Amino acid sequence: MHQSVIIDRQFNGPPQSANGGYASGMLAAGLHGAGYKGAVEASLHAPPPLAHGMQLEASAENALLSDGDTKIGSAKVAELKLDLPAFPQAPTFIGAPKIGKDAFRPFDQCFVCGGKRHAGDGLCLQAEVIEGAQGLMGTPWQLHQNFADENGEIDPAYIWSALDCPGYFACAYGEAALLGRLTAEIFKPLKLGDDAMVYGWSLDDPAAPKSRKRRCGTAVIDAGGDLVAKAEGLWITVDPAKLGA
Repeated sequence: MHQSVIIDRQFNGPPQSANGGYASGMLAAGLHGAGYKGAVEASLHAPPPLAHGMQLEASAENALLSDGDTKIGSAKVAELKLDLPAFPQAPTFIGAPKIGKDAFRPFDQCFVCGGKRHAGDGLCLQAEVIEGAQGLMGTPWQLHQNFADENGEIDPAYIWSALDCPGYFACAYGEAALLGRLTAEIFKPLKLGDDAMVYGWSLDDPAAPKSRKRRCGTAVIDAGGDLVAKAEGLWITVDPAKLGA
C-alpha cells in the first residue's frame, strides 16, 4: 500500500506537530490494513507535520511515513511483553504530580491531554496520581461519538492516542519530552456507552543513572474491567525551545 496522508491540525501534540500516539496509530493502521493483527512497534524519527501531505507505505510487516526525503516514522510487527500493575476497582484521583513552578508543563492544546480542549475536540486525558497506588497514574476516559464509527466503536487511532500522554504523566512529568517509540497492542473493541479508564506507570529503575530516556507502560481498561489495549512507551527529553511555541 502506498498512499498520501495528512494529519489534521486537530491532532497536534506540540503546537506545530502531531501527537505522537496519533501518528503512531496511523503507522499501525498501515500494517493492520494489510492484514496484520498483533502488536506494532512504531518509532518517530522527526516531528510529524500538521496539515501537510506525507507518504505512507505499508505492508503486513512494516510501514514507513515520509515527507519527501525525510523519514518521519516507521513501524514493524512486534511482540509486546509488558506486565500490568494491579488496577484499583474504584480509584481516587488526587491531582497531578508535584513539580516546581518553573518546570515544563504539558501543552494545554494537546489533542490527548490538553486542558483547554473540550470533549469531542480532544480526548481530555489529564492523568492524576491515584491515592494508595504507588507509581500508578490514571484518568477516566469519557468516550465521545466524534471518535467512533457507525457501529459505536472507537477508532483504533484514538486508542493509540490515549496510550500516549498518560505515560508521559507517569514517567516524565515536569520535563520537556517527546514520544520516540510506542509499542502497542489492541485486544478488543472499545465501544460508546460506557466510559473507560486509562492508566500510566513508569518502567524506569529509580536507581539507574539518569539519561535522556524515560520508559513507561500504559493501558486502557473498559467499564467492565477488561483490558482493551496496552503499550510500552519510550520518551526522550529535549530542549524545550525545540518544541515550538
